[in-house]
Parts: sequence; C-alpha cells; structure tokens
Amino acid sequence: MKKLNEYIQYLNTIITKIKNNECVELTLNTILPLLFFMKNRAIINNEEFDMLLNKNILKIKELKYYKFNDFHNISDEIEEYLSEFIEESIELLPRDMDYQSVYFLLYEILINVYKHSKFHNAYLQIIIHNKENIDICIFDNGIGIPGSFKEASMESDNDCEAIYDAINGKTTDKEKFVIHGMGLNTTSRLTTLGFDGEVLIASGSGVCEITKEGAKPYLNSHEITGTFVILRIKNKKIDNIYDYLKYETINKISED
Repeated sequence: MKKLNEYIQYLNTIITKIKNNECVELTLNTILPLLFFMKNRAIINNEEFDMLLNKNILKIKELKYYKFNDFHNISDEIEEYLSEFIEESIELLPRDMDYQSVYFLLYEILINVYKHSKFHNAYLQIIIHNKENIDICIFDNGIGIPGSFKEASMESDNDCEAIYDAINGKTTDKEKFVIHGMGLNTTSRLTTLGFDGEVLIASGSGVCEITKEGAKPYLNSHEITGTFVILRIKNKKIDNIYDYLKYETINKISED
C-alpha cells in the first residue's frame, strides 16, 4: 500500500516523464489526477478516458456539476443529489463500514467542493487495499484552496500555508460553520482520530499531510490544478462521532 506522500511523488514522476516526451504506461492503479492530467493534455482521448472510468476495479464516480454561487441559496436539488451520490458511493465500500461516519466524511468534503472550488469536473475514487484499509480520493479541476482565498482577498504566505490555514478554520464561508460542520478541520479530525487514518491534501503547489500527530505542510515540485484530497481510513466502528465534530487546532509537526 502506497504511503500517502508517494501519491504526490508518483504524480510528479509521471508529469516529468510526460514533459520529457518519455513513454508512460497507464495502468489501472494509476491515481485519478494522472488520468485527468492525461485527458486534458490529449495523451489519452475521451473514449480511452471513459473506458478507464467504466472499469469496475477503479470504483470512480463523477460528481455532477451545479453552479454554486452562494451557500445560502443551496437548492433542495443539490441536497438530494448529494445524498443519493453518497449513498451510492458507500455501496462501493465493504458492507461492514461505519455508515454514519463515512456518510459525514463524504458529505463534508463534497459540499466543500461545491461551495469553494468552482469546478467543472470532479471525481470520487475509492481504492480498497484490503477490507481494513481504504483510500477515498476526491479530485476537482476548480480554483483550488489557495485560489479560493485569493479570490476572497484572504492571502496566505504560500500554497501549503493556505492549505494548513484551511484545515484550521480559515474559510470564505459567510455562515462560519453554523449550518454544516467545520470543513477540513472536522474531516481531518474524524479521519485521523476517529478512523485511525491519514489525510493528504494537495492544491496549487501546496501539499499537507495530516495524521493524529499533527499536520505537515510542504511545497510540491509541480503545481496541481484544482484540489486533490485522499482520506485513508481503517474499517472500524466509531463509538461517538460527535467526539470529533468540535473544532480543535491541528498543530504542525516537523519533517522526518
């Protein structure tokens, strides 16, 4: 099973090979951003891309595009669609997964995609390494976390600091978490502390890895359009999900 930072290293290696016109072999284990990157640059055509998405082993679902300008104008249609989308996605997971907690994770991360990313294409990919270890990957081609802050005139020192700020409550939301959960902070705490898992977030030239020990932000060697999130979770039951739904600062940890 790949370490989370190996996803980014692997993506960087493939991008470098493509830029150097070297031969790249596409396999079913290739991560989702690479598929999207290749499609955008006509390395694979639309038919090849669709064929790969239809392979059951990839367990990929495309998120429907809705225009989402103002959170307070969220429509019943989007709410109903997300509910159905998440329920269908959970069916791809082992049957004994903690339904309520996984539902909350997916809802929080996907509503963030709608609220902030301004995407036109977004995908969810589920990688089942075994019955106990699962990666949930979400990728969109929107403006990214740093771009969202820049649009709202909320500058950060750099792209990785923007991601770190986002997981600690910095938001462009007008309602400041009143209606939904606390975005990336809640998602990260529930994943790492509740599911004994890890989180990787990449956007722009920033990357942030989050474990129960804390967050490790760093700059990436290649810029990623949009946002790529991996939630690595273990198949376990969480006694009380509400233990992880309150805001707490996620501190930085130093590089290994």
